[in-house]
Amino acid sequence: MKKIKRHLNLLLVTAIIASTYTTSIAQTSKDTVRLGHPNDGMNVDPGKANDPMAVKPAAPHDGMSVISDTGFLSKNIMDNQMEIKLSKLAQEKAVDPATKKVAALLLKDHTALLSELEKLAATKSGNSSKIQGNRTDPPTNFPEGKDFDAAWAGEMLTMHEAKITEMESFLSLTKDPALKAAVMKALPKIKAHKELLLKIPGAKEKSGSSHTI
Repeated sequence: MKKIKRHLNLLLVTAIIASTYTTSIAQTSKDTVRLGHPNDGMNVDPGKANDPMAVKPAAPHDGMSVISDTGFLSKNIMDNQMEIKLSKLAQEKAVDPATKKVAALLLKDHTALLSELEKLAATKSGNSSKIQGNRTDPPTNFPEGKDFDAAWAGEMLTMHEAKITEMESFLSLTKDPALKAAVMKALPKIKAHKELLLKIPGAKEKSGSSHTI
C-alpha cells in the first residue's frame, strides 16, 4: 500500500513539473520579440524606401535645404541696396577716373535691378516692404587715397562672384516664371560687372580677403 502511495505521489510531482515547463515554453514562443522578423509590428526598419519618418537631407526642392523664392527676393533687394551704397562711396573716394566710371555704371545698373526686384516683390506680397529685412551698412574700413581703388574693387569683385554663383544655382531651383526671368535678365549684367572690376589694378589680389555678402 505504501509503495502504491509513493508511486502516485511521484506521478503527481512529474505531472506538475511537465505542466509548468509546457506553460513556460508557450509563453516564450508567444511573447518574445524576435528582432528582424519581417512582419513584426515592433520592428523598426530604418531603411524602408517609403518610410515617412525617414530624413532625406539635401533633397533638390527641400524647403529647409534651399533658399525660398521670398528669401531670394529679400536677400537680393538688400544686396542691391548694399551695392548702390558702395558704388556711391567709390564715386566719392576713388582716385582713378576709370574706377569712378565703373562705379557709375554699377550704380546705374543696381538701381535699375533694385527697382525691378521691388516691383516683383510688390506683386507677390502687395507691399515690397514686407519682403525686406534689416541690413547692416556697407563696410567703411577702406583705405584712403590710391589704395582705396584696389580695396573697393576687390570687395565688389568678391560680391559679384558670389552673386553669380547664387543666381545660377537659384535658376535651377525656382519654379516662378517671373522670378526666373528677372534673374536671367540680371545675370549678364552681373557677369559684365565682374569683368570690369577685374580690370581695375589690384582687384583680383584684394578679392576674397575683404567682407563678402
